[in-house]
Amino acid sequence: MIALVGEIVDKMMDDPANDLFGGYYPFLRRMVIPFVLIIIFIFVYDLSSGNTLISAIFTGFSLGPVLILERLLIIYLIKLNQNENTS
Repeated sequence: MIALVGEIVDKMMDDPANDLFGGYYPFLRRMVIPFVLIIIFIFVYDLSSGNTLISAIFTGFSLGPVLILERLLIIYLIKLNQNENTS
């Protein structure tokens, strides 16, 4: 079990996404993703004339696409950084 935890820590330390935005990426991720979900909730709440249930359901369904877009952005930025480093 200890080796498994060590492997997880090693994988986290070697993650190139942690070097993005000058090392602030883990902090920004924890701030931006909840903020985006809150904005989606407020926007749908306003469009649905104050229906909390519809807003919550729509926000829950948007969690997957938000995380996929974040992952695509990270892949793009890592490739962009690799191309800048090789040039």
